[in-house]
Amino acid sequence: MQPRSPEFIGIGAQKSGTYWLRTNLARHSGVWMPPVPEVHYFDRNLPGSNYPHILATQRALDEEWRFRVFKEVQMHVTKGEYSRALCSAMTNFIDHDDDWYRLLFSWAPPAALVGEITPRYAICGDEDIAHMRALAPEVKLIVLLRHPVDRFWSQCQMKFADGSLAEGDASSMRLFDSSNGRPRGEYSKTILRYCQHFDPTQILIVFMEGIQNTPAAVLRDIHAFLGLPPIPIDPMEVARRVNSALSPSPMPLSLRSRINAAYQSEMEILAEVLGGPAVGWLDGSATTVSTDPVLRLNANHVDELKRRQRQPLGLRPRRPDPLFCLSMQRNGTTTLGDWLESHGLERAGYPTSARLGWTMLWMQGEYEAIFRSSEFQSAEIFEDDPWWCPDFYRVLAERFPTARYILLSRDVNDWFDSLCHHSGGLNPGPTKIHARIYKREHHVQALIDKDPHCDPMQPGLLSVLGHESHYKSVYLQHNQSIRDFFAETPGRLFDGCLDNPQTLIDLCQFAGIKHNPAIPVPRSNARTAEMAQRLAKNKQAGLNP
Repeated sequence: MQPRSPEFIGIGAQKSGTYWLRTNLARHSGVWMPPVPEVHYFDRNLPGSNYPHILATQRALDEEWRFRVFKEVQMHVTKGEYSRALCSAMTNFIDHDDDWYRLLFSWAPPAALVGEITPRYAICGDEDIAHMRALAPEVKLIVLLRHPVDRFWSQCQMKFADGSLAEGDASSMRLFDSSNGRPRGEYSKTILRYCQHFDPTQILIVFMEGIQNTPAAVLRDIHAFLGLPPIPIDPMEVARRVNSALSPSPMPLSLRSRINAAYQSEMEILAEVLGGPAVGWLDGSATTVSTDPVLRLNANHVDELKRRQRQPLGLRPRRPDPLFCLSMQRNGTTTLGDWLESHGLERAGYPTSARLGWTMLWMQGEYEAIFRSSEFQSAEIFEDDPWWCPDFYRVLAERFPTARYILLSRDVNDWFDSLCHHSGGLNPGPTKIHARIYKREHHVQALIDKDPHCDPMQPGLLSVLGHESHYKSVYLQHNQSIRDFFAETPGRLFDGCLDNPQTLIDLCQFAGIKHNPAIPVPRSNARTAEMAQRLAKNKQAGLNP
């Protein structure tokens, strides 16, 4: 057996047809791939990696791992696949290093084209990609692309099904804000990272629309890119859907609006530089577009991607000063963030704040810990907590004297009604933080006195119902204090209401960016029937005020 480097690698994106690619490449007699569906060699250093230990002696201590490997070997033996059984045994029971990786491909027939497909390679960093090039400098790379919003929703559904993600917008947004979420759909960044180490001509782009509409033609193009001899292709077989959701459900409009806004700039870049189905991603026609579903990358594509990355929308330079939204919750803060993000501003919203514990840092007075974080320093628009927390605007105004601020408000009765519906009449978010913001700390203390084991960080321990006048008073005082504070510098504060359709357009001017009429107005975190039902149920149960 002669160790070999792979001659092709499918690097993703996840949920974009990689299983289809593996299934149909395997039908070509001139192709050989390892028996494991995904090797996961170059992505082991990524955050969240949970793979068997690289040392065989350590893996062997894991009884569950030993059982799985023995079962896999036994399955191959039962099927009469003795070479695969031996391959599985040897590759599992030696250290996972570069020699092991090249040994994987030594089991192939000498004349076969060897390769592997691991979708997670799409989010590998520079060091991992450099490692890949060191082992396989001439490798051909296949990148499968899918509408990034649809790709993310498919990822969510996969995780819903296996129990690793709770259903709902909140948990989905936490996934999106992680290193395993948003980066998987930032295709232009993936392409540029790989082109720092590989020649662009080594990369083939395949759009999922082509797999869906003209799979046989797409497969022939892939064969040609890999230098494989033509073979007869069964149109029915190659069109068969593989690894698709058993019962796909539509993406909630509220979630789609947010994810679409986050990927708006990315989709514009791809539409302009790569063309093809990516053009349809912007206007919703991608599912019917079948032209140019396969693209061989070249240096011109890379130059254009670099230019667009330096200036995301080609409409503005990067904002020198931050924008802070000081509006209390349920005033359209998420819609505001979606709108400005879709126009190209770098955003830090609730998922980022929650992940980094910014509101707790605000409570502790650790403001500089917030300001020092890389997420804060890279963002241009800040919405949701902790920016609207009591009197924090005074700290921000002193710390960032050239920053500008946004205050969205609405009729106080509509605001309180929305607050109740959003959380079923209970306090949203951690109770301790809610109590600090809405001046109800004495109610939390009463809960603790009654039950010393009570966790004040749990949400929903306080009833909002029955305290209508108190909440309305806090709301009105918050808005008025901000207006009074900025009265002498009115150019620093934008004061508006999203009920006015002109407000979002005016916000673009205030932010110093060009309004794009093609971008739809988001309606984020809107009221749902489930919210109304939950509130009615809690009212009927008689919440303790």
